[in-house]
Amino acid sequence: MWIVALALGSAAQLPFEVTRQDSTYQPWGEVMPIFVNNLAVGLALYSGVISFGAISIAMTFFAGIYIGSIVGLAVDAWGLGGAFDAFWPFLLFEVAGFMAFTFGGLLPVFRVGRLLQSSSAPSSRTVSGGADIAYRAAAQVAASLPFAGVGAVLLAGGAVLEVAGGLPR
Repeated sequence: MWIVALALGSAAQLPFEVTRQDSTYQPWGEVMPIFVNNLAVGLALYSGVISFGAISIAMTFFAGIYIGSIVGLAVDAWGLGGAFDAFWPFLLFEVAGFMAFTFGGLLPVFRVGRLLQSSSAPSSRTVSGGADIAYRAAAQVAASLPFAGVGAVLLAGGAVLEVAGGLPR
């Protein structure tokens, strides 16, 4: 899903401005705002746990198209090598972090679907069976939390690397 969204963004050529980074300009005070901004996107991706995956899927396409667009414009402006040099150190961490949040947001959907599929006994359709499924669904949400944690750590690393590589002036 992420690969498709990034490819769509790259092909879309949305009208964003890309400015080359200045490797000597490393305002370390910007790490936290970059991290908080990326974390907000990550939490939106993870919120599929409460929307049965709908928000995770929609946000994957919005975020992927945005990121793909920026990378596509940078490739057009600076060539593949220039865009790779500018983005690879931090974008690798950030996209991996977003993917972890997305996976965490979708994991309960897959697990509940599997639970519903395996509950073929007539008793599973009773109130107690429904409560059991709700309990198991809550357990799956809890099981998805480590993916959000991994995503947050990756996004923090990406924010540090983004500033270390230099920001546009």
